[in-house]
Amino acid sequence: MIDRIFLPIEIKAREFHSKILFSLFATEYGFEVILGGQNELVERMPRFSRGIYIDKSTAITKRAWYRHFRSLGNHIAAWDEEGLIYFSDDVYHATRMDKECFDQADAFFAWGPHEVRTILSRYPDAADKVIPTGNPRMDLLRPEFRGYCAPRVDALKKQYGPIILINTNFPIYNNFKGFDAGLKIFDAYPLATYHEFKSQFYEFTRKGYEGFMAAVPEIRKAFPEHTIVIRPAPVENATPWIERFGNQPRTVITKEGNVVEWIQAADAVVQFNCTTGVEAFLLGVPVIAYRCVRSDTLETELPNACSLEAFSQEELIAQLRYAIEVIRSGKASFVPRPDQQAIINAYFSKLDGPTACEQILGVLSKLEFVPQPVTMEEVSLPKKIWRAILRLVRRPDPEAVRYYNEKFPGLSVEEVRGVADRFSKAVGRFNRVSISSAGRNIVRISSDIKQKELP
Repeated sequence: MIDRIFLPIEIKAREFHSKILFSLFATEYGFEVILGGQNELVERMPRFSRGIYIDKSTAITKRAWYRHFRSLGNHIAAWDEEGLIYFSDDVYHATRMDKECFDQADAFFAWGPHEVRTILSRYPDAADKVIPTGNPRMDLLRPEFRGYCAPRVDALKKQYGPIILINTNFPIYNNFKGFDAGLKIFDAYPLATYHEFKSQFYEFTRKGYEGFMAAVPEIRKAFPEHTIVIRPAPVENATPWIERFGNQPRTVITKEGNVVEWIQAADAVVQFNCTTGVEAFLLGVPVIAYRCVRSDTLETELPNACSLEAFSQEELIAQLRYAIEVIRSGKASFVPRPDQQAIINAYFSKLDGPTACEQILGVLSKLEFVPQPVTMEEVSLPKKIWRAILRLVRRPDPEAVRYYNEKFPGLSVEEVRGVADRFSKAVGRFNRVSISSAGRNIVRISSDIKQKELP
């Protein structure tokens, strides 16, 4: 059995807490985890002995990295952080799946039956590789782990009072790099040839953005006792929201912290085509899908199935009032209709029983890994010196650095220890864990004992 896992973080706000939880579980299965920023981890891979690299997708953009990992003698596994919600099978395969990368992976861990079906529609012989374990992010929503958020949730409620959380999801239009930059995201994928899709999605997102911009003042007016918290998507530009609403009373624009904490602190959540609709539903917090613009092809069914729905500002205010005054007061339950529940069941593996973390680690611990040859050529000393000089004199693209830092602003040993301690106190386990630095923005998480027998 290989006993080292490499675990990269691409978007910290999305992945940080769940990957720490996964790392803590991994120590119970005898694994050491090297956790860090995606770019930093890739750069330092040659300095570590071999292990299993768990990537966040098998998209075409990963080809060079996968070849590099294999040349170092590593194995590869993957799950797709964006594999829960997508427009269609064709779009999924164009943006999330590349045959060369998928073939390199020893195992692929799916969110549930829906993603499995999508993958097998193109790769019918891969049934043994694609395993519906669920994703560690969903483990954070299970009742036994919600306690880790409690101190932060209490602090948010104390600081802001009653909260209405608005999660925006418009990075294709309102991108961190600028209003035209979102379209360029598609250029790295085969989907770049789907010009009609690109333009339609951009226009759909623009209308959604403008609809939410127009709705915020009405929400503010209807609920003066609530703090309106606007939380832009990780790579969305917060500046337009700050410029428009930053000086308004009881209005906060922030990307701070984990969205799970904000959801639990809120009386109600408003979302647009977003995973936060699913997360709020699973946490039992009433969520409204504000469908100010509609499309048969560009809306995804799962977030709407998990939500109350509103199609106008008047309906949005009415649904928020119902959520706060009726559901939150206990006068009614927030439960989906039978047709909505059927959709939800199709997307998720079981949300009880063994956690996604445990299922994934159970598979990894049993895989028969054939030792991989190291095929990367030994670099001569003069070439090493020349490469070091180039790294010193080359100036990285400031815009690229700023964009990377927006997605991943770094991590420290102390920060990771703090989150690990909260998990340990919440569930009464993970007590023999060691956390130390393994490089800039990289930590090593391990245990001196193997506490759990492998299933």
